[in-house]
Amino acid sequence: MAEILLAFLCHAQEHYRRPDGTATSEVLEFKIISRTVRELFGRTPAAEFGPKALAAVRHQMTNIGLCRRVINKRVGRVKLIFRWAAARELVPVTVYQSLATLAGLQKGRTAARDPVPIGPVDDADVEATLPYLRPEVAAMVRVQRLTGMRPGEVCRLRSADIDRSGPVWLFTPAEHKMAHRGRPRVIAVGPTAQVILSRDWPADPHVYCFSPRRAVEAMHAERLAKRKTPRHASCVRRYDAERVQDRRRSPGSRYTTTGYRHAVARGVRRTNADRARHDVPDGHHGPNLPPIPHWHPNQLRHAHATEVRRRFGLESAQVVLGHTRADVTQVYAERDAALALRVAIEIG
Repeated sequence: MAEILLAFLCHAQEHYRRPDGTATSEVLEFKIISRTVRELFGRTPAAEFGPKALAAVRHQMTNIGLCRRVINKRVGRVKLIFRWAAARELVPVTVYQSLATLAGLQKGRTAARDPVPIGPVDDADVEATLPYLRPEVAAMVRVQRLTGMRPGEVCRLRSADIDRSGPVWLFTPAEHKMAHRGRPRVIAVGPTAQVILSRDWPADPHVYCFSPRRAVEAMHAERLAKRKTPRHASCVRRYDAERVQDRRRSPGSRYTTTGYRHAVARGVRRTNADRARHDVPDGHHGPNLPPIPHWHPNQLRHAHATEVRRRFGLESAQVVLGHTRADVTQVYAERDAALALRVAIEIG
């Protein structure tokens, strides 16, 4: 089994790649499930790995608290590994066929917990969090709420990918969730979102609009401006030496979805800590206010979808969010574009 898993991971490193050559999240997912299978059946002959062994792997994932949907997806990835191995005659095809007979976990009929549905975040909770976010992250939150982008799309926003020739900008992500299936993705950016993006537009159109590297530089400049004591040469040399010795990863050129989510989570924690204080500084929320629930960037997309569906109907929500079916023909392309432009004009 260990040899099969290693061979497939080498294949996954080459196959699951974006156009720019970086690995997709699927590579990490295959590494995670491969580690679980290897720990339990690493020395087991691959030809002897059957439905009972796969059920044992599934039981192990249930014991560590994974939800039913994640477990079913990871079991499906194990089956995909054996389908790949069978196609290359590394294992008998009967091994894959036997694994395919193991049905997925059903809702309410398993010990695995069911995932909590993702709902929209309340706009009042978003507004309460914004003052506790860095300006770059706050701008990302506002733009995502106004446009309904996915977190990964707002992280990869570049001016080179935006058509600004009309009153509504059209953002065509170079990479998106359904790009590997050949589905186009065009996001309409309305006037309000345009103002937010134009406040700190990078000079280079190929530079990402929201960069943690620029955010850290701005934070250091802000702290330096507020410094009361002068910077002595000895202190500067010592700080430079400490930075060389510090081997932590330096800020990247763009936010990742994980970094974006963590930045929002820190803002929520800071918001709740301030709301619980008795000695609240001027300009903050006030003492003993109830805490806001923790929310994440994906809920901004749900909030946008909820508003669009309420104001314009279900079809408009599907168009704006890019939830078109695979068999929709190009006859509807112009109508879909008109709906997206109308929504962007009225919402922002």
